Amino acid sequence: MKIPPQSPTVCTVGLVDPLWCGHHETYFKAFIRALHHAGARVVAVCPKPEDLQELAAEFPDTLRVGLLSDPGGSRFFPGRDNDPILTHQRWQSAESSLSKVENETDWKIDFVFFAWLDSYLRFMSTAETADRLIGRPWAGLYFRNQHLSSRTSGLLGTLKQRLRGDFILRSAGCRVVAGVDEQLLPFLEEFCGKPVLQFPDITDESAGDPETPLARAITNGAKGRKVIGIVGLEKRKGFLTLMRVAKKAAERQLPWYFAFTGVLYLSTLEKEEAKWLRSFLDSKPDNVYIDEDAGPIPDGAPYNGVASTFDVFFAAYLNSLYNGSSNVLTKAALLKIPVVVTKGACLEERVDEFQMGVSIDEGDADECLTAIKHLLEGQQLDGSSLQPRFDNYFELHSHQRLTDHMSKMISMAVAN
Repeated sequence: MKIPPQSPTVCTVGLVDPLWCGHHETYFKAFIRALHHAGARVVAVCPKPEDLQELAAEFPDTLRVGLLSDPGGSRFFPGRDNDPILTHQRWQSAESSLSKVENETDWKIDFVFFAWLDSYLRFMSTAETADRLIGRPWAGLYFRNQHLSSRTSGLLGTLKQRLRGDFILRSAGCRVVAGVDEQLLPFLEEFCGKPVLQFPDITDESAGDPETPLARAITNGAKGRKVIGIVGLEKRKGFLTLMRVAKKAAERQLPWYFAFTGVLYLSTLEKEEAKWLRSFLDSKPDNVYIDEDAGPIPDGAPYNGVASTFDVFFAAYLNSLYNGSSNVLTKAALLKIPVVVTKGACLEERVDEFQMGVSIDEGDADECLTAIKHLLEGQQLDGSSLQPRFDNYFELHSHQRLTDHMSKMISMAVAN
């Protein structure tokens, strides 16, 4: 039985995300709410539509959900989730899923918003093919666009840029592009030649639950010591640097406790790094909490409960692997926890502007140890008082700000 169509004057947005790990669920649900508050209807397709049933019940007149099947990993490039066939299949799958819901509802989608545009770019053949496959105007949030700030030259540079698929942002069907790193927006706008919006780097704002088993384990293990924490153990997040800091802190008998939480991604490490890690874990100092078999920490109350045990949040990513925005800063602002970040990119600029922590040289364990010491004393590295403006930063990356930007995006996409 078809659901009766609604007024044709209402803008209908097709919301698409092929991934459902990490913060994807949080972002997707936040986008639904923001689009609703911006006055749009939403056709939302994702890998787990059953996780959207509460929202569907909350917004019975403005939300319909559907299943989006993803083709998965590449058979040509082991360990990667992109190749020429997969990228085309993703566009086809998005169109098929959206059309299915359209047919069930008689809602005509005005344009498509890709919540994670990155999965739809690499190895795309032509811009015209992308437009033809989706069959509707579209927009997208592009996260990992840091390479656009570096000028490519020569045949190899041109080939790399071509394989990344950025050129489809210039297509006639692409109406608006969004990003989260303000430093890169001018490069993105220059490249694609169309409006670019800066989206806030939102986070789940639920009250933390300090009684979850993990939060309780950290509190009990700390035994009153100050806690320095990280969530998600993959190479790009610099967790090996923090482990070297933990080892130095143990040798100096500093009253600190280091919480390494979330999934341990061994596959992101080089052979020698994995060997060092195994040696560290086999003789783990008593100032470290880590569970090698831990699963992901669900965002919301469980994540915020764990993070609320931290006295310092470690977010000193390896810029050589990732130097973009991170909603760890938003989480830290929400919980009012100072942060250690890496010099030379977006996070350093934000931390400096809002005095939310200190920045260190990439991978420098000695400097990181000094930075933690100063933060625990409420100081910057020069010894002056740290005066964080957590509330100001949080307001810039709030859900209300997201609604404002969704309204702008709808106006710009429909006007074109």
